[in-house]
Amino acid sequence: MLRLLQVLVLPLLLGNVLAEDFLRDKDEVESMLKGATLQGTYLRTGSSYTLEFRADGTLLNKSGASARWWVNEHGQYCREWLSGKLAGNQACMDLQRDGQQIRLYANGKQVAEGELHR
Repeated sequence: MLRLLQVLVLPLLLGNVLAEDFLRDKDEVESMLKGATLQGTYLRTGSSYTLEFRADGTLLNKSGASARWWVNEHGQYCREWLSGKLAGNQACMDLQRDGQQIRLYANGKQVAEGELHR
């Protein structure tokens, strides 16, 4: 019985630990991203990406698509693609940081990871 409880409860507890590790300070996230470049991998497709977070609130990817970006009141990184194949797509994502390593989460599921450069 104890083993069954461990199997059922442990993943729930680990999920809560991850949620508590998300960056939540709007100013901290904005300062971290503004003027930085994030290079990494989209986990859904395994493809590499580069995102350039410009200080004026514009965002560019390596294929030249543009977006606007901002940080919402929950400390989530948000973006709306203005051009490219994702034009019109808007989303807000939770961030975790470990040094220069960044992990992006959508609806609690990790979707990308990469390294932040100045």
